[in-house]
Amino acid sequence: MQLLDRRTFLALTAGSAAAALARPAQAGLAEAQVFTADPFGGVVDSTVILGDDAAVLIDAQFTLPNATRLADVIAATGKRLETIFITHYHPDHHLGLAAIMDRFPDAQPVAHPAIQPKIAGGAQAMLDNMRAGQPDNFATRVVIPEALSSDAILLEGERIEVLEPMHGDTDLISAVHIPALDTLVASDFAYTGTHAWVAENTTPDKIDMWRASLSKLEAIGAGTIVPGHRSADAMNDASAFAATRAYLDQWEAALAETSTADDLRAAMMQGNEGLGLGFALDRAIGAVYPG
Repeated sequence: MQLLDRRTFLALTAGSAAAALARPAQAGLAEAQVFTADPFGGVVDSTVILGDDAAVLIDAQFTLPNATRLADVIAATGKRLETIFITHYHPDHHLGLAAIMDRFPDAQPVAHPAIQPKIAGGAQAMLDNMRAGQPDNFATRVVIPEALSSDAILLEGERIEVLEPMHGDTDLISAVHIPALDTLVASDFAYTGTHAWVAENTTPDKIDMWRASLSKLEAIGAGTIVPGHRSADAMNDASAFAATRAYLDQWEAALAETSTADDLRAAMMQGNEGLGLGFALDRAIGAVYPG
């Protein structure tokens, strides 16, 4: 399932927020900078991991304007981009790859070998769908990452650990652990300050699988957590796990206690009036009550 279809994409605000960079997670051999897209780009996070001379990028954005701004951020570091890792197949995390590769043609885009075929099989259709409504806001071609051949990416001798895929907002997501920075790039296992993409989690067993993944990631004990999507004031810490669990608990209860789309929406909006990514809730309700 695609994260956005043309109808919901066009419904998003066209307002452009300035790219936000988080403070470095921790001083040391490298640092991590977080780029957060504007609302039109789904407030998706990309993480730039910096060594002395080189860099690694985790996730490549969705829209062409956000990917271009991300490329500007990377260029401003003066580092050589070596590797681009894509955490999962949802288009908001990889349709910007072409813009990144145009700026850094020597970088190597990769994905976990269990996830790479899903990206390869769906990327062109996703791009075609988005360009049908907003051709100027998306790249003109897809870039398909290669399958990663190991369980880690090396950045100047430091291991960036690629975790085995687990179930989150979709069936296969590979989070990234950076021990040298005490940082976990949680991708779409975690959301803070936004509605979560629960359209692929409409049964108790799927929701329980997502909870189990959160527990495994939290057990790593990383001090800095980078969620997949965030509000502007979100913290990069373990509160992302609690926020996501609370949303899943509310979603599961709402599914059990309501019988119409309107009631389901009302139940999910209670206490969540200020959350971003409202289209994610629209798509979730549509998955339960089609049409």
